[in-house]
Formats: sequence, C-alpha cells, structure tokens
Amino acid sequence: MRTTDTLKTRRRIKDIKFEISYGSFVTAATVYLTLPVLIFFLGYLKIVPGILFSALTLISAYLFLKNKGTSDRKITLDLTYLLVIIPLILLMVFIGGIGEFGFSMSDHSIRYAILNDLVEYKWPVVYDFSTQQNPVVASVLGEGKAAFAYYFVYWMIPAVTGKLFGLTAARVTLLLWTAAGLFIVSIGACLMYGKASKALFVGLMLFAGFDVIPYAVNNLMGVWSTWERWNAELIVVGNFYQLMNVFNQCIPGWIITLLLILCVNGRGIGFLGSLMFCYSPWAAIGVLPMCVCKMIVNSDSRSFKGVMKTLLTPENLIPPVVFFIAFASLYTANSNATSEAGFTWTFYDSPLIFLRDYILFVMIEFGIWFLLIRKRHPQDPMFLTAMATMLVLPFYKITYANDFLMRGSMAPMFLLSVYVAMFVTDHFYRSLNSRKFELLPRLVLLTLILAAYTTLNLMLYSSIMTVKIRVMGDTEDDISHNIVSFGNIRKEDELEVIRTQFYVYDYEDTIFFKYLSK
Repeated sequence: MRTTDTLKTRRRIKDIKFEISYGSFVTAATVYLTLPVLIFFLGYLKIVPGILFSALTLISAYLFLKNKGTSDRKITLDLTYLLVIIPLILLMVFIGGIGEFGFSMSDHSIRYAILNDLVEYKWPVVYDFSTQQNPVVASVLGEGKAAFAYYFVYWMIPAVTGKLFGLTAARVTLLLWTAAGLFIVSIGACLMYGKASKALFVGLMLFAGFDVIPYAVNNLMGVWSTWERWNAELIVVGNFYQLMNVFNQCIPGWIITLLLILCVNGRGIGFLGSLMFCYSPWAAIGVLPMCVCKMIVNSDSRSFKGVMKTLLTPENLIPPVVFFIAFASLYTANSNATSEAGFTWTFYDSPLIFLRDYILFVMIEFGIWFLLIRKRHPQDPMFLTAMATMLVLPFYKITYANDFLMRGSMAPMFLLSVYVAMFVTDHFYRSLNSRKFELLPRLVLLTLILAAYTTLNLMLYSSIMTVKIRVMGDTEDDISHNIVSFGNIRKEDELEVIRTQFYVYDYEDTIFFKYLSK
C-alpha cells in the first residue's frame, strides 16, 4: 500500500519542471559547436590569423543568435525525463566506446591516438621519426618529420583538459562532452516532436536501415556479409553505429541538422553549413543541399531579390570564407588521404551489377522508411531534399571506405531518422493508450525492431565485450590501444593507414603549416 509520504514525494518529483525554448536550444547548440573551433584557432594558429579568425567567428555567432528569429516551439522537461534520459545517454556513449573505457570498435585505436597526441604533443603536432621504437616502422619511415592533419576539432576541449590534468582526464572529458552533445540532440528532437519523449530518444538510437534482410539472404546463399555491410561499395550505417565509429562527426552533424530544420529564417544558414565543414568535410557534402533548400524556403520572398537579401548577410558570408581558408588548407595538406576516387560503377565488374546494388541500396537503407512516412511529409522541402541527396550520393566514390557516401549521408539520413522516430513514437503511445487491440501500431514497432537488428546486436556485443575486457581482464580484445600514438607506432601493419591518412610530409611547404599554423 502506498503511503501518503511516498505519494507526496512522487508528486514533488513530477512537479520539478524545466522549460526549454527554441531560443535556449539554439544558443546551447551554437556554443557547443563554436567553442572547439575557437580553441583550435587560438591554440593552433599564429597570433594574427588566430585572433582574426576567432573574432570573425564570434561576430558571426553573435549575429546568428541575434537574428535567429522567434519561434513558439518549446518543451517542458520534468525531473523523471532527466532521470531516465541522462543515464541512458551516458550508457549509450559508454557502450559506444567513447573515451575507450569499455569495448571499442577498431576505429578507436585511431581515435585514442588522436586524443593522446593532441594532449602529449605541442600544437601543431609534428612527429619526429626518430621517436619510432618499432624497428620495422623506423626503417620504413627513415629520417625526417611529418605533421599531423585530420578533422580533429571535436577533440579540442578534451585535449585542453588533458594538457592540464592528464590523458585520463581528457578521456573522461571526451565521454562527457559527447554525452552533452547527445543531450542537445535529444532536446532538439523533442522540440521537433513538440514534447519531451523518452521513447523518441530510444527510437533515434535504434534507427537504421533494413540491412538485416540482405544480411540474412546472403548468409543463406553463402555470400560474405556483415551486419551493416552487404555490398561492395554502397554503405550507410545506423545512428548508433555512427556514434560508435565517428562520434566526432555525427554529434556535430546531428546538432547542425536539427538547427537547420528548426531555424525560422535563412540569415545564418551559411554559418551552420560552414560549421559542419570544421568537423567533417564529408558530412558537409550532405549538409550543403539542405542549406540551399532552407535558405530558399526561409528567404523573405520567393523572388531572386528576396533570396539574395537573405543570402547576403554577414553571418552567411563571413563564416564560409574563414572556415574554408583555415580548414580546407589543413585538410588538403595531405594529398594522399583521398587518393581513391571516381564514379562508383567503375569499381564494379559491370554497370549492371552496380545498378542492381544501387536499387537494393535505395530500398533497403531508406526507401522502405520513405514509403512508410511520406504521407506525413508530402510537401516538406527539407525532407524531399534529403531524400534526393540520398539518391545522388551513391553515384560517386571518394576514399577506399567511400567516406563520400558513408559520411556524406550523415545529415540527410539523420533527418530521416528524426521523422521516423516521431512516426514510431506516435504509434508507440497509441498502442499504450488504446483500450482495444490495434494491429497497425504494433506492426510499426515491429518494423523498427526489424531495422534495429544491427543496432541491438552492436549494443549487446559491446556490453558483453566490455564485461569481458574490464571485469574478466581479457586485454587481448581491447583493440583501442593498438596504436596509442602516431609518433610511436607499435604495430607495423598500422603504418600504411597512418602514413596515408594522417601524415603530412614536407609540411613546411603547405599553405596551412607555412602561413597559418604556429
């Protein structure tokens, strides 16, 4: 029997509420995205460009926030929502391997080394090959130096923490910084939905394509396949898989996508789109069409003059120039990272095989979801632009892993995932509140579970492996420490990837290291 005190306590918990408005969300998201960029400018660049670029970025951010417009979108969070969502977010980033405290995917050996070197080395990071202790690696590299280049802005705040308090503090900060970003994502999704919903966040984390279908077929036919990769070149992964592998790209990308959807005018679209370039040149490709769409839709009128009035604002013009100068010069300092490129069908044995895979890719990865939710968004220009972008991206390939598609699809696929999560959440609440059995809501939930086969497997596998590594002490499965530092590569089989993707030879002759960096 419930006591009076217990009932009063529960009422008091539910009575604790926090109102989140459109304006407060935009402000928090802008600060989150801008702060690491400012640290990069002030810590990595020479005094003059560092101060100049920082000042222009701050002015642009200020104008963006000042002219963001007004919206009546707001949500109310009660304490029970926070008591569920915050631990759930921390669990997601932990089993996702962020900070490498639990089990980590193979890419985290690279992520660990990036943070380690940003903490341990003076900025800009330059490697002297004489520090290589593996004799095979040392003999291949010989004498000389190489600079470090990559899209590493996301690590700036953890790196600063690490310089003050050590690498472990940096790893903890990375985990918490990612959790904070994921919380901002959850708030933005709730603003789109119109109310705080724990089920909505779960739907976002479970979202994926229907890769289980070709995976099962391939297994029956004895054809090689993995949970997420069932064809040779066309790869798009679910939200949790993105978090596990490229948190440094997907968290900023998800926040920027939500800002683009929610923004009520076009005055700061250039600021948002170019911010994506700071975190990921590949994700910026998928964001660009959405930026153009939003700028046209949110212009003062549909006339050319109205579009130009919206376009020609300081917050639209200044950031693209500043960020392009700084980051394009950094990314292009290493010309080897994008050596494999071309039309995708040229990587197939025949164009017909590509056409077959393309049709299956469209249906499996986003086509089924599009068909299920299209009636809810029949004339939504952002939704249609995202889907059109997904139809075009598969025709070209850049890098061996096809980052052009895999990361370029990040923003349009996340937009789709938000719409799908809202669709599924509606049916979830409908099934809970219905007094009679309804088949449709349950079919919708089963559809999400079918698509979430890969995600659920990844969550379970990561949890089991974390227990195996951290509780049972099986360090052989802890692959996150395979590299540790690009300045002292432990295993020679990692050398070629590092040389190709992260080393800049003759860096003194490149624009970035000659004119911009310290």
